[in-house]
Amino acid sequence: MLRRLLPEGSEPLWRDPTGAVVLAEVAYAEDWVGEKASAVEEAARARVAFLSRLGEVVLPGPGTVLQEGDVLHMIALEQDLERISAALSTRAPGGKVSKGGR
Repeated sequence: MLRRLLPEGSEPLWRDPTGAVVLAEVAYAEDWVGEKASAVEEAARARVAFLSRLGEVVLPGPGTVLQEGDVLHMIALEQDLERISAALSTRAPGGKVSKGGR
């Protein structure tokens, strides 16, 4: 619950048996609202597993766009979570990923 009040970073929700792959809830900057899930994947270099939207699960398709209030769930290597969080924590004007995010 605190993550939704102070959105930043990521929170692993599931790990594969080896502990290397995680499903994590990942916070993102407001500037990502209105962008396609594919743009998020490209910036994060990780897969969007699903979105939680208004209590429903949304599996992203080619045209899926982030909406205000969406909760982003990504599947990635655990060692990449910090990098992914940094990549999504800010977005420069014009839709470019800010320095340090990538």
